[in-house]
Amino acid sequence: MEKKEVVFRIKRFNPKRDSEPYYQEYRITVPKGMTILEALHVIKDEIDPTLAFRSFCRSAICGSCAVKVNGFPKLACKTQVFSELDKFGTDTLTLEPLDNMEVIRDLIVDWDKPLKKMEEMKPYLIPDPSVVPSTLDEETRVYPEELKKYDRFTDCILCTSCFSACTAAQMDEGYGGPFQLARVYRFAVDKRDALKEERAKIGYAYDMWNCVRCEKCADVCPKHVGPVDGIMRLRGLSIKVGLKDNPGARHVFAFYKSILESGLLNEVLLPLRAKGIKGVLENLPVGIKMILKGKAHSPIMRPIAEHENLVKVMKAAMEVE
Repeated sequence: MEKKEVVFRIKRFNPKRDSEPYYQEYRITVPKGMTILEALHVIKDEIDPTLAFRSFCRSAICGSCAVKVNGFPKLACKTQVFSELDKFGTDTLTLEPLDNMEVIRDLIVDWDKPLKKMEEMKPYLIPDPSVVPSTLDEETRVYPEELKKYDRFTDCILCTSCFSACTAAQMDEGYGGPFQLARVYRFAVDKRDALKEERAKIGYAYDMWNCVRCEKCADVCPKHVGPVDGIMRLRGLSIKVGLKDNPGARHVFAFYKSILESGLLNEVLLPLRAKGIKGVLENLPVGIKMILKGKAHSPIMRPIAEHENLVKVMKAAMEVE
């Protein structure tokens, strides 16, 4: 069996003893097929019993073993050491606790902050009495085409990897968070739920428009849930229930109107249409630089050659959606 000498550079911190975090290196022999979690157990059992990390199921279901491996959130029980060595072309792996949460000790973070926020957003079924029977003698039938709307979002295991990678969660205390908002959408399209599309108002209250669509949450999700997709759909529902008088919704309409008019994005009119005069003033310094460098186009744009066909495709896509 193939084996390698691997250096694990682990970020350590015990708030009861340490004034600052520090890195400690451990060198162990790793056979091919060993996971990050198995390597952590070898270090704890054979080298340093003071090393603290969290784990439970070892089956990529509980989500408790999530850590950063060379800067990327991963499930330690699912991630093989050799694959990470090959990916980075190194014999050293740096393990760190997840971001955006307080470190309890070493690789263990405090989940209270993201989970408390999720709890506030009511991510559970509130039965609609017109759909859900009042007794256990009957069942609510959910057909495949109905389940398809939210099935992917039920795969979330609350590992908080997406929350760790989310810059919006880092910068905005009022932002709901990727997995939290995706769960709100999951129930918003569940026919058994009493709130249904009204849940979009919860998403609005928790700054869902502050998501910048960087896709990091989708990149690091070990279950390929893609929370950003749920957030985008929740935004659409918010417009549907009448939450249109806000910069986010106006930005969407500005994009749509621009494409309908010419088939191109009119960046000159976008700030005005999304934020009014305030938007123009905010973007004025950038606009002046673009004009001076000859990169600002005219606010009047000619339609592209295939504009009519593009409009037909857009309208057809909206009907399917």
